[in-house]
Amino acid sequence: MSYGDVPLGNEFFVAANGLLIEQGINPVDISVFEWEGMPAFFASSEKSQFPFDFFAASFYLMTRYEEYMPYTTDDLGRFKSEQSLAYKYNFLDLPLIDMWFNHFVAVWTNFFELPSFSQQLNTAELVVEIPQLYAYKYKTLFRSFFEGLYNLGSLKFAMTFDRLMVVLRFREDPLVGLIEQMEAFRSTTVSFRFFALYATLGVHDKSLSVFSKKHQQDLKSLSDYAPTAPLASFESTQKKQQLKQDINRFSGLIHRPIKAIRQHKLVLRFPETYRAYASLGIKHDYSMQYSDIPGFRASTAHPFRFFDLGEEQETPLTIHPICLSESNIRAQQYARKMRQLFIVYKSRLKKLNAPMLVSLTNETFNNRSKNATFLATLKKLLIHE
Repeated sequence: MSYGDVPLGNEFFVAANGLLIEQGINPVDISVFEWEGMPAFFASSEKSQFPFDFFAASFYLMTRYEEYMPYTTDDLGRFKSEQSLAYKYNFLDLPLIDMWFNHFVAVWTNFFELPSFSQQLNTAELVVEIPQLYAYKYKTLFRSFFEGLYNLGSLKFAMTFDRLMVVLRFREDPLVGLIEQMEAFRSTTVSFRFFALYATLGVHDKSLSVFSKKHQQDLKSLSDYAPTAPLASFESTQKKQQLKQDINRFSGLIHRPIKAIRQHKLVLRFPETYRAYASLGIKHDYSMQYSDIPGFRASTAHPFRFFDLGEEQETPLTIHPICLSESNIRAQQYARKMRQLFIVYKSRLKKLNAPMLVSLTNETFNNRSKNATFLATLKKLLIHE
């Protein structure tokens, strides 16, 4: 096989676009066209086995090249999904790189007359985010009082009453029983992991107190049940020392080294966020998704190593893309529409033998009766569909 400007002979040849040998990070002109029913870009010569530079196009999408360019942010400082190439050309809902790769393998095996490659088993993983372990328990009277006043001022009378009943110990907290609820989702093809916020209270960080012994004990019990890692605080997005403190504090709590992480509010800044993770010994990140829309932010469903464009080198950090979130599913409102959305992604990934990662929050497993329909629908989609 050769990869360059022109073929050397009759070998398997892929024409190079030039992006992979460029120095630095520069604006890129992209013209999207259709090939085999899929979007493609970086068109190449007729002599190439592919009509576009599959390697450069995949590199552009997977490294999040466009997020190194100047862009406008949302109110939390995040890259907006509508600024992405995938959104503009309507392929955000496609694991496009995986689809390209399947075609590449087919052309490759046909060219060399090779047997077909074995495929991995399609699996689902639930990534459960825990911004606060309980809705009302283990909070100081001061915090409970002012949060109650806020609920009252927002005309959330049912929530105010519920809080009062829990504080007075007439009711269980609505978020109690997470482990029991998760057991109903356990199967041979569905696994799960938790990411818990364990940080000082802030404007965007509503964790329960890091000094509460009961809170500490319950988080430790959770980590003994399933893989549990820190949900990096919002404050840590621009303060590496805060990130280090979050990681060390959580490691001390569960008595294990921290190898995985998820960023609270999904505030990713390239390459700073992932560079900081890698430098602190983190091996796995579960933040690759958009907060406002379903789809594949890096155009792949498969885990991949983060390539730091600034340093022009691959890092030991593996990125695990997430395609759906609880808010995406709930936004459909009706069980039929929830099922339609879920099945589109599940069937597409099943054909590609790609993993399906879905992010939820512990609020998903709220034990109040109003949540029962959503839980039943979610369970059916994950296990029985």
